[in-house]
Amino acid sequence: MKKTNNNIDIFKKTLSIVTKTISKKKKVEIAFSSEENDFDTKNINIRESSAILSKKDISEVRGNADSLGSQLRFHNSEIHKKFTNKESSSYKIFNNIEKARCESLGSNYLKGIKINITNNIKNKLKKSNNQNIKIEDLLYIHSFLNFTKNNSDKDLIHFQKKIDNKLIKKMEPYFKDLSKNLQNQKVFAEKIYNMLDDLGFDLSINNDENINDQKNEDDNLSENDNQKNPEKDKGEDQSEDVSQDSLDKSIVDGDEKGEGDQGEDYEGSYQSSKLESLTKYKAYTREFDEIIEANKLCDFQELEKLRSSLDKQVFSFQPLIAKLANRLQRKLLSQQNRNWEFNLEEGYLDNSKLAKFIANPSNVLTFKKEKTTEFKDTVVTLLIDNSGSMRGRPITVAALCSDIIARTLERCLIKVEILGFTSSAWKGGKSREKWINNNKPSNPGRLNDLRHIIYKNADSPWRRSKKNLGLLLKEGILKENIDGEALLWAHNRLLVRNEKRKILMVISDGAPVDDSTLSANPGNYLERNLREVIDNIEKRNSVELLAIGIGHDVSRYYNNAATINDVDQLGEVLLNELSNIFSNTKKKLKIAI
Repeated sequence: MKKTNNNIDIFKKTLSIVTKTISKKKKVEIAFSSEENDFDTKNINIRESSAILSKKDISEVRGNADSLGSQLRFHNSEIHKKFTNKESSSYKIFNNIEKARCESLGSNYLKGIKINITNNIKNKLKKSNNQNIKIEDLLYIHSFLNFTKNNSDKDLIHFQKKIDNKLIKKMEPYFKDLSKNLQNQKVFAEKIYNMLDDLGFDLSINNDENINDQKNEDDNLSENDNQKNPEKDKGEDQSEDVSQDSLDKSIVDGDEKGEGDQGEDYEGSYQSSKLESLTKYKAYTREFDEIIEANKLCDFQELEKLRSSLDKQVFSFQPLIAKLANRLQRKLLSQQNRNWEFNLEEGYLDNSKLAKFIANPSNVLTFKKEKTTEFKDTVVTLLIDNSGSMRGRPITVAALCSDIIARTLERCLIKVEILGFTSSAWKGGKSREKWINNNKPSNPGRLNDLRHIIYKNADSPWRRSKKNLGLLLKEGILKENIDGEALLWAHNRLLVRNEKRKILMVISDGAPVDDSTLSANPGNYLERNLREVIDNIEKRNSVELLAIGIGHDVSRYYNNAATINDVDQLGEVLLNELSNIFSNTKKKLKIAI
């Protein structure tokens, strides 16, 4: 037994050296496990069976290793991202043709690579008996054989002749062009893109989006004149903004009272949502407040660079969040699956019992009915604290987690809105200037210019909004935080939605702070307002409210709250709490990690 284990260890060490040589990455880490074959710039995972003993097992592992080494050497992930998106139906096809390109280049580099990968293909075909092969796998095999001019193996030649697939026949004219551009990934990717586009595939992918965004850039620039009144901008989805117009105006515009020296009573903001009025909190003036879409605060090119920077900063953090997101997705989809009740006296005929009835007519036919699912249509709002104290890793991780949650929930047909709150200026801005010009009346109320940012509209698909989260990394965006009014704003936006279930998640790193307001009012002015807003929302119970505190205990404000001390735990906590929310048993959330 020891001798066998030693042989396996020697085999793995030798294969690791060969794989590193193929990849030309001496520092890459090689691992063997039952997980799927995978690689990134620093790691390669080679899938193996529980014990590598047979020639068949050894052959498969060699093929997997050669494939991954070739992909790591010849594949550029940045170029690939520009032409693909995991959400598109053409993603797997695109991926498999690119994989075949890398493997064919590796095969030209070493003859043994071609032999090992070809053997793997033959083994897969034997397992499937050349039947029930997915179209993306069929295209991968066809691409590899074309690119390597593999016309000497009789079994594979026979297999190719048997292929009677209309899609592959339509793609055949494009393969010669693809074969000429194996060395240039960018041109190769463009050729695949054009091929899929010509054949009518869904191309809701980054490159298509970039093209559309580039076309719209001039339109965005022409709308800059509207930035002074962003709350009047209809944005991408006019129907939603029109329905919310009165609510946004109640918070942003308000009814001016004279010169503003008496202040604007906060009660007006609550009338639209029919919450109890708060008579003690007021804003000195609302004329400088704004509700603005993220892409209006940054030009297109800078926004694209910021988004790229966000992706790079959290590369190592992403796999963990992706796993958690997949777990949440499985839970949500399982709740939305169709279920049936069997052995009923009426309904749909249960075909599984039909054979028994035919064999013996004395058997009773039974029926089935579909169970009614209790999964309510749902909308989730993520409200992110955009204060200066969130600068650095906290805001980066918050942006990534929001991005992944939006993608995950969208796959499950749950709409997601991502909002942020901050101020337009430090220490008061134009509101403070107006107060000073009016001889600084006492107890002026909130004394800064609010800036509420829409990163993703609930009705906007994720792919159109994902770049907006890059704005969180822009210098100068994160300033003061006035939580109470932001929370009310997000709540009011949810109230006008048609979904039956409404969830509001707040991500914050502590108490509301605005130096200008606190210097001219009692020290607990903003904190007291936040408590009152939360109390009213929780009493009304039409919106499920929970909060995640980063480094600060927010359970003193929110009944449902989690506090994390390490920002890298944010993704896990967010997704776990969403998972709890969507589980059949509701849990009171009040934890500290």
